[in-house]
Amino acid sequence: MKEKVGRFFGQFGLSLLLLALCAYLILQLALGVGDLLDVTHTTYDTVQDSVQLEAFLFRDETPLYSGGTGTNCYLVENGAHVAVGSTVAMTYTASGDASVQERISRIDRMIRILEQSNLSAGALTTDLPILDQQIEEMTVELLREVADDALDKALRGEEALWVQLNRRQAIASAGVSENGAYSGRINLLLQEKDDLQRSLHGASLTVTTASSGYFYNAVDGYEDRFTMQALDELTLDGFDRLTDEQPNQRILTNACGKLADTSRWCIAMRTDKRSASAYTDGKSYTVLFPYSGGTSISMRLERKILQTDRDDAVLVFGSQYLPEGFDFTRRQTVQLVRADYAGIRVDVDALRMLDGVLGCYVLDGTRVIFKKAEVLYRNEEFAICEVPYNSIRDSRDDKAFISEEYLSLYDTVILSGRDLYVGKIVQ
Repeated sequence: MKEKVGRFFGQFGLSLLLLALCAYLILQLALGVGDLLDVTHTTYDTVQDSVQLEAFLFRDETPLYSGGTGTNCYLVENGAHVAVGSTVAMTYTASGDASVQERISRIDRMIRILEQSNLSAGALTTDLPILDQQIEEMTVELLREVADDALDKALRGEEALWVQLNRRQAIASAGVSENGAYSGRINLLLQEKDDLQRSLHGASLTVTTASSGYFYNAVDGYEDRFTMQALDELTLDGFDRLTDEQPNQRILTNACGKLADTSRWCIAMRTDKRSASAYTDGKSYTVLFPYSGGTSISMRLERKILQTDRDDAVLVFGSQYLPEGFDFTRRQTVQLVRADYAGIRVDVDALRMLDGVLGCYVLDGTRVIFKKAEVLYRNEEFAICEVPYNSIRDSRDDKAFISEEYLSLYDTVILSGRDLYVGKIVQ
């Protein structure tokens, strides 16, 4: 029993000794390492202050009807501008005739590509390395458009890529004449087209435009609702009713396409009154369209729809720009950019108040100094600050200018540390 008690006190004493030794080592380590600082460097950055909103698209569109039922075959590309009296589609009562017409349309496309592929059609270069580089760039762009689901734009890009590939083949083939590289194949396609046209035997209806405009082969049933006149007369209550309406089934069932009368189109987006007040009538803002691969369009704020008895508002933006392959889905989510900010980026943990002035502790060698920060934009993670003014150049555009008073590019800012003060020498 005495042995057990003695062993217990011996182990207890050894444990106390080890704890004391650990505490001593930690104390010596803390005294020996000097000042512990968490630091980072400022960088230059550009950010967009944006908000995600639901947009409804308004434009003047005229549904097109063939006057009968059958299979539609489109003769012009989606989004193409057409003149008065243009034949944009054919409606065939016999589905086989529609298939034949589709083949004729594909032949027309192949003939067009081959005609442009002839060197006499305006090839900018016959240098193979340059052509190879252009082909590589066009291929990468085409893959990007497919990944972004911009298929209409990708189809047009594919056509241009085929032209370049054909031109390369013509240049690389010895003995090919400049004017006749693809004349044989073009003649064969023209003969096939003639044979197919003679084989058409069923009834067909022609869809012809009564005015000029932009042709689209898809309808959504809202062409008679989301018009420019409806937009001009729109109130908040009217916006509620309009966005809850069902599509016109007659248009969905019978129309074979539509014609946008002009290039002008608008989007209307609901927000709250306070947010709406940050936007200025007549000013242009950037709108990002994810449905179109993140296409960025500068759109003018045409008006704000407000009511005294409501806390919400509708912002109406307009444009006449029609991007190639753009998705004009009636209802889609967009990013409205309130402002762009460019300047010195700093972690928000480095910002602090000193004598009523906002700024950062900065390491100047081994000495701690304080630099002011003129914040342009701030979120939970970082802030964008004004580039310091260079009095010698009378400019704020000199990103490399190092100011002694204001936060500058690549400053070593202190995020955290003990007993910080101006003039402290860091060990």
